[in-house]
Formats: sequence, C-alpha cells, structure tokens
Amino acid sequence: MRNLEGPVLVAWASKNGGTENLAQRIKEVLEKQGLSVDLLPVSQVDWSRLDGWSALVFGSPTYGSGDLHPDWDRPERQLRDVKLTGWPGAVFGCGSPRYVTPWWAVDILENRLKNGGARLVVPSYKADTLEGLRVRDADPWIEGLAEALRQ
Repeated sequence: MRNLEGPVLVAWASKNGGTENLAQRIKEVLEKQGLSVDLLPVSQVDWSRLDGWSALVFGSPTYGSGDLHPDWDRPERQLRDVKLTGWPGAVFGCGSPRYVTPWWAVDILENRLKNGGARLVVPSYKADTLEGLRVRDADPWIEGLAEALRQ
C-alpha cells in the first residue's frame, strides 16, 4: 500500500552523470511545484519500504544493445514480484539515437511498472545525449509530471 502523503521516490542510476543530473533536476522542479521528493541512487533504495512513497519515478541510461544500467539489475528483478496496482509512476532516461535501441532501458522500466499494475501518469522522458544533454529541456515534462502527481 502506498503512502498517499509520502514523498515521491526518484530512483536513478547513471554512468556518466546525465541521468543523475536529470534526476536532480526532477527533484528541484517537483519541489518547486510543492511536492516532497526522495532522490536516491537505485542501489540505495530499500525496496521493502516501498509503502513509504506516494509515487515512483525511475531513471536509467541505456547501455549497449538496450540494457539497463547494471545497478538496476537486481531491483528490476525484485519489482517483478511487487504489486503496484494504482501507483502513479513515470520513467526517464538518457540514450543516443546512434544506437539501434537508444532508450530501451526506459522501455524496460516502463514495462516493469505497468506489469506491476502501476499507472504511468505521463509519457516517458527520453533525453537525446547525441547532441549534448541540457537538463532544463526536461522542465516541461517535469512540470507535467508534477501536475499529474498532484491530481
């Protein structure tokens, strides 16, 4: 059971800092919009305390042929057995269109949330890192996320 009054969990993994920078920007904008946020590297999330959060926002860059960041391997498997019915969720990540599957990690996390019963409240944010990442480009997406989470 989720905590309707709890903070939003923003769990992320990052190799070169792009996804981490997006996660930090998400926290900043959500807090400006009046929401409480717990920003945690996915490796530090205590998945047995999931009921302490009101919503789940997951982030990962895409590696190689469409892989999640390695820090997501165990949590992604654990989430297969978690009922998330009714939970609001969203996913973001970095990728480069020079690869065949530039944002497949985002799709994997999306599917994990949906398969658990969560409700994706906004389309996923897929940052294109080929031309360089500008985190403020995500602001309209984050503001839409904030609006959806307040409803």
